[in-house]
Amino acid sequence: MPRQTAKTETAEQVLITETGQRVSVKQATLLLGFRDLVAERMGYFLGRRLTQQEMSEKTEAERKAVAEVREKITGENLETIITNGDIATFKATLEELKTARKTLKDASEPFREKMNPLGKAVRYIDSVAVPDALKELGTPVQPRFSLSKWVNDAVEQASKKKQKQA
Repeated sequence: MPRQTAKTETAEQVLITETGQRVSVKQATLLLGFRDLVAERMGYFLGRRLTQQEMSEKTEAERKAVAEVREKITGENLETIITNGDIATFKATLEELKTARKTLKDASEPFREKMNPLGKAVRYIDSVAVPDALKELGTPVQPRFSLSKWVNDAVEQASKKKQKQA
């Protein structure tokens, strides 16, 4: 936990962290706000992800129906339709696909209504709030074209873990 020091070089209060870094009260307040912002973003992200999983489970039948109809006009089935010149079957299958997609869209609409605001909030935080907060903290965001060592190591570790599980 940060602790206050008795010595202050200016009128501004200074905290010394456990690692010995000097942090002003304003910086500490901004850091706490940044922590809350990141926590809020993760909450929106996880809420959207859970809603998406629920939607996937609840609309499984509709998604399978769309896939089955689509299968009738793709791959070898499409070659057969072209070879036979069976335009009527193709058009009927397209109508059936259109109906199946509409059914899927209607079934997933309540979930999308919940997910859209959460996705917009995550995008806003990523594109506006976090860069503004970092700028306020004195660390403006700059484009990066290569991964830092710790990120690269973490990604490699995660992929190795996935390969072992598979």
